[in-house]
Amino acid sequence: MNGINLELFQFEFDLTWMSFFMDAENRIYTRYGGRDDSSPESHLNRNSLLATMRSALALHKVQDVLKSRLEPTGRTVRTPEQIPTMRAMLAKRKNKCIHCHDVKVASLRHLRNQDKLQRHMVFTYPTAANLGITVSPDRQSVIRTVKPGTPAARAGVRRGDTILRAGDHRVLTLGDLSHVLEKTADPGRLSLELKRNGRAIPVRLDLKAGWRKSTDPSWRESLHVVGPNCGLWGRRLNANERRRLKLAPGKLALKVTFLWGPHTRKAGIRVGDIIVRLDGQAQDMTIKQLNAHPMLNKAWGDTIPIVLRRKGRELTVRMTFPRRPAD
Repeated sequence: MNGINLELFQFEFDLTWMSFFMDAENRIYTRYGGRDDSSPESHLNRNSLLATMRSALALHKVQDVLKSRLEPTGRTVRTPEQIPTMRAMLAKRKNKCIHCHDVKVASLRHLRNQDKLQRHMVFTYPTAANLGITVSPDRQSVIRTVKPGTPAARAGVRRGDTILRAGDHRVLTLGDLSHVLEKTADPGRLSLELKRNGRAIPVRLDLKAGWRKSTDPSWRESLHVVGPNCGLWGRRLNANERRRLKLAPGKLALKVTFLWGPHTRKAGIRVGDIIVRLDGQAQDMTIKQLNAHPMLNKAWGDTIPIVLRRKGRELTVRMTFPRRPAD
């Protein structure tokens, strides 16, 4: 990301991969990239990429670039190096390489330094799931499922509909849709033009406050900026290990494999301990989900109880998070 114009290349910086199809004047035809909470490659595959490339070539032949009011012009230039907190981040690196997630992390740290950071700011570039729908990984404008009781269901969106436009923006891919959703207010309204049985169908979605939040944001690298973590790494116990230790399936059972936080060691947690309850939460979690819980729900300096299994015994320790982040 070194030297990249952030005013032109706008996307979810927590992603592992993103692409833009453009003409020589920096005008965009479509975007390709994006993910849901389940996997970094949920919507990255050969079929959808080839289909997007073919669509971009067809659009290029007739110079049909996106003309939406949401499209950046790129006339102004803002680079990652201009983010005030980026210099300190790069000072620790030999190669000075700026990763995608560094841009978001640096931006959030700058807001934190100005006392303007709010937790909801981590939920950037919502996906189709935030509307209550899933789209096909191969044909990403085609709606695969509609969840009952969601904004999409209430608006009359149906399985098999094709999204033609979101607002005044053409939609070919999940990346196109997420770009529109990033610009949509919270709370807000979103107009969709759908194709159903060969006919164009307009619908309007009413989006309530908090609609941008996703079910499992633990994959987001930027989460660590908005709150404290547990300072440890670990793995879920398998079925055989659970049976041997008489730990129920579907319940939290994470074996600690590595400690890095001084506050973690101070709490008395050891490598080999099994975490069975964290701050009252006992549902099954991945290690990323476990660390995400305090990031999203606790403040620096807070104290939480953690229940451990150690050598057949159950004990409770109390972890006090650092009073301030150590960047």
